[in-house]
Amino acid sequence: MKKSVFLLLVACFIFAGCQKKEDSAESAATDRRPSKLVITAIPDDNAENMREYFGLIAAQIEQVTGIPCEYVHVDNYAASVTALATGRAHLAWFGAVTTAQAYMQMRDGLEVVAARDIDKEFIAYFIANADLNLEPIDNLAELAQLAQGQGWTFTFGSKSSTSSHLMPRSFFTEQSGKAPEAVFRTVAFSGSHDVVLQKVANGEFHLGALGQPPYDRAGEEIRARAPIVYTTPKFTNYSLSARADLGADLIGEIRSVLLNLHETPEGRQILDYLKAGKFVDADMSEWLGYVDLIESGVDIGG
Repeated sequence: MKKSVFLLLVACFIFAGCQKKEDSAESAATDRRPSKLVITAIPDDNAENMREYFGLIAAQIEQVTGIPCEYVHVDNYAASVTALATGRAHLAWFGAVTTAQAYMQMRDGLEVVAARDIDKEFIAYFIANADLNLEPIDNLAELAQLAQGQGWTFTFGSKSSTSSHLMPRSFFTEQSGKAPEAVFRTVAFSGSHDVVLQKVANGEFHLGALGQPPYDRAGEEIRARAPIVYTTPKFTNYSLSARADLGADLIGEIRSVLLNLHETPEGRQILDYLKAGKFVDADMSEWLGYVDLIESGVDIGG
């Protein structure tokens, strides 16, 4: 009888201990939810627009998660990667290159939350100042031939930009057999898509490259002064990525916000700005090719 009572007490202690561990684990998971969420983004548009529309995304996330959420603007692409990697931001809107750069720093500490529908088949534009009177071309080898002896100048956006540098450079080199520096008198980096458009439109540069959404959302007048002369093949681009230490539950809540944006007027306003129909599921595996490309030694800046 005494032995039975002893065994029963041991079982109770074991159960209580296991229960305490489970409770501690649940508590830790709850404690992992931050008191505030910070979202940042690569600065591929002017700061005023980004504060407005990413502020709307932050408000949608706050409404669903119950956690105050704020958009914090940064001055350059590298700063957005650093902010997420160091924990100064919890969420970041990246291009493909910056997604890859963040993964290279964070590995399993990075989780891709979602992407726009257009990011699975993204395109970039080569644009030319209207005074050149260039007709649209079918191949960038034609552009290289037209540029010979002309002294034309060319601008990309940021060195770390996928659609305003890496992929346009890659397509140009592949199709023409030459680096842009071997064709144009000057090759510069203006910092962002909207500045590329401004500088080509006002004649500061003869040609440039930028992503589709920044060009498409610009006014008709400025686009008329910098028409499209070439549209690239399709490639994978932007992602909304998160720190994995937010936990699966919170990341799931944030993912649901993005995937359901198209169902509300506020969400459709955000999607109109982003030139997308909706957000879709995405996984880091879709960006690993960029990791390989960066590790091959292509110059994308610091």
